[in-house]
Amino acid sequence: MAAITCAHVLRLALASASIAALSTALPAAAQSTAGTDTPVDAPAAQLDGPQLEEIIVTARKREESLQNVPIAVTAFGGTALREAQITDLSALAGRTPSFTFQAQGSLEQEAFIRGVGTVRLTSASADPSIGLFINEVYIGRRGSATPPIFDVERVEVLRGPQGTIFGKNVVGGAISIITATPKFDFGAGGYVSVGNYGTVQSEANITGPLSETVAARLSFQQARHDGYSRNIVNGQELDDAEGYAGRASILVRASEDLTLSFVADASHDEGGGQARHAVDDPTRVGVGPITTGQISKDPRTTETPYLQYNRRSTYGFTGRADYDFGGAALTYLAAIRIGDSGQRFSQAGAGAPPSFTDSVLTQSEKYTGITQELRLASDKSGPFSWLVGLYYLREDTRRNSINTARSALPGGPGGTRDSLDGENVFANSGITSNYAAFGEVEYEIVNGLTASVGARYTIDHKEMNANARINSLGPAGDILSPAPLRTPYNINVEKTWKEATPRFALEYKATPAILLYASAAKGFKGGGWQAATPDGATASRAFNPETAWNYEVGFKSDLFDRRVRLNLAAFRLDFSNLQVEQLDDVLLTTVVTNAASAKIQGIEGELSIAVTDQFSVSGSGSILDAKYKDYVDPRRNLDYSGNKLARTADYQYSIAADYKLPVGEDYVIKAHADFTYQDGFFYGPENLNSEPGYGLLDARIGFGKASDRWAVTLWAKNLTDKLYRTSVIPFLGDEASLYGNPRTYGVRLSGKF
Repeated sequence: MAAITCAHVLRLALASASIAALSTALPAAAQSTAGTDTPVDAPAAQLDGPQLEEIIVTARKREESLQNVPIAVTAFGGTALREAQITDLSALAGRTPSFTFQAQGSLEQEAFIRGVGTVRLTSASADPSIGLFINEVYIGRRGSATPPIFDVERVEVLRGPQGTIFGKNVVGGAISIITATPKFDFGAGGYVSVGNYGTVQSEANITGPLSETVAARLSFQQARHDGYSRNIVNGQELDDAEGYAGRASILVRASEDLTLSFVADASHDEGGGQARHAVDDPTRVGVGPITTGQISKDPRTTETPYLQYNRRSTYGFTGRADYDFGGAALTYLAAIRIGDSGQRFSQAGAGAPPSFTDSVLTQSEKYTGITQELRLASDKSGPFSWLVGLYYLREDTRRNSINTARSALPGGPGGTRDSLDGENVFANSGITSNYAAFGEVEYEIVNGLTASVGARYTIDHKEMNANARINSLGPAGDILSPAPLRTPYNINVEKTWKEATPRFALEYKATPAILLYASAAKGFKGGGWQAATPDGATASRAFNPETAWNYEVGFKSDLFDRRVRLNLAAFRLDFSNLQVEQLDDVLLTTVVTNAASAKIQGIEGELSIAVTDQFSVSGSGSILDAKYKDYVDPRRNLDYSGNKLARTADYQYSIAADYKLPVGEDYVIKAHADFTYQDGFFYGPENLNSEPGYGLLDARIGFGKASDRWAVTLWAKNLTDKLYRTSVIPFLGDEASLYGNPRTYGVRLSGKF
């Protein structure tokens, strides 16, 4: 990996050194506090002195220690997520190596792992690069069908292709959310938190037995805050939110061998939506038209005459049956996930004038996903073990987009103003039928040395209907429809793709505390069709699936009587037909093309140190070298070969610390601080518009019972009030920008019974 420079290695070394230095003065919640009200961590061995807790995960469809899994995985426990008031995935990204995440509204979420991700899932036929799973159920529309994170047992982030046994085939990685399960012992807990910007956030859960064989759990979550931004033209609050969610779970011990579980959940959230604010594009000569005529330079303002909104409702039901045959276990999983979302936003963040056009998108999406999975897994009592299964997923996605544009340019029919003025409607509906057979076998060759081979064969059949029409034109006499539509169309297309994705791994348990592994795995992401195109011919042209081979070596260790945990991974990803999304600032739409090839290589590390019984520190970091090997943009015949992949920082790191100060025998003061840093990156493959590196600091301090019966906590996020952007749309010399959350702070009262 010669392209990873000595400077990059030095940065990671300095980050590790900083963590060690902090151990004399400042655990990460993710690494050493996994668990919920009823901990899921395995009991620790009775050793003298402080030690890190063992974390149990199901990354290979079996409960096992995180340190015994030959996959790069980061796990976050439910208790840590609650204490940090984390309800969405963005807060996990900075604390996970090689992971970045941003939300663009109720329909769009951008997740990238190891440089692989999806910017906007605008087509009803497209797949995300990063898979999201809730209780092992795949959610294909990450924005519109994704509920908030609440009352969970843990969240696991798996890096690299998961194309063998982990649910649906995914090419870049998987985020697995495991919700808290019912218990046969009564328990309850929750918190209420209030803060600036009118923030009110709360969560509550209760669990217990309904009979000797049936247990239930109910949980509820609510969150709201006023707008961080304002539309100074019409006075609307923006970047605000209000939502709620609930979940009911039932666990049935039908017999000594048969266990049944049922989970039903629902959520709803809404707000004024995103506030885009234009700044001058430094990559173009001169000053852009929007920034020239702006009323305000305050980045927390926008200047469009249109009212905006975000709304999202999600529903889900999951049923699962597990039967233990003695030497093998049979699992059947059935689920339905439903999402119904809409949003309206100004692409330029300004009216016309000062913008050439105020292009406003009004979008809606309805999604239904039905999952059926059957698998049979042997126990691990001998040197040979195996797992086989069948998988089926049907997705029905319907997406509408209305592009309303009002141009301030002079000119008559057929000119630039004509192409930027009016309204058109794009509607596309897609049906995906995904079938797969999968399996994996493991054999312990000699004591401690195990080889495994797995494979998945996928049949991905997709159908799409797409139509585009002109609702109205601009002034009388105009002959052009507004961009991007040139000619109305109505097309029906379908295609089937087939792919085999194998995995080979070798792992060696050098000591009970040290695991070494090497693996090669192939990932696959399905093809599809564009969402909003200028004509029917372009709409009918499919983009091809992308595939990737991931080669990885790793080291996992618990050292010094489990006081130090150090995990390292080095990898290389070779991509073929990489799907690249670009924003066309002339046609005002997203274009997906297949880059010929790309290469991504990197190093990731995670470190946790239990310094004393009261004090622990941890951190993580990654260094990436992600470039297009051979990529020529077919639209403009521009060669991007050798450019860096979009939204991929060269390096990122996080450091965190927790300290507990006993007050007498019954009370304790708890303090936590964490800092995440992300290096600069480019927003597109042309490597022009960029975001400089930035760091975010969160902290909290609380006082309460040592038993966690109750606590009062002061908290703050983005403590330094860092101003940073999460999205950029280049627009004729300006950058229409979205900004991350400002400094927020408040107080939380929590309890547990």
